[in-house]
Amino acid sequence: MSYQSKEELVAIFAQAWRTLNPELIVANLDQSFIYDSQWGFESLDYSRYIDYIRGKFHTIKRSNAGVKVEIVPDSYQGGSMLAITQGSSTVFYRIQVKDGKVVKGDLCAF
Repeated sequence: MSYQSKEELVAIFAQAWRTLNPELIVANLDQSFIYDSQWGFESLDYSRYIDYIRGKFHTIKRSNAGVKVEIVPDSYQGGSMLAITQGSSTVFYRIQVKDGKVVKGDLCAF
């Protein structure tokens, strides 16, 4: 079985954000996926994250808010991560991969 690398998955997540197509993300999540945000009070599991990301992308589309996404080096975990900018705020989205699927997503300010 051929697995996608972390770098390939980071590129897919970047494309999802650029096109606001949540299904590109959903298709690459492991059932054990957990999402944490430095601004959230609790983790989101696989099902709750899918609802969240679909809703978030829908809201961004509806509001015509511009989103700029770059793939940048991750100096903490190595490899690459996303830098997502809306307005004047930039956040960083890191993923962890196991067996070609994303098992963890972290959103933070650094």
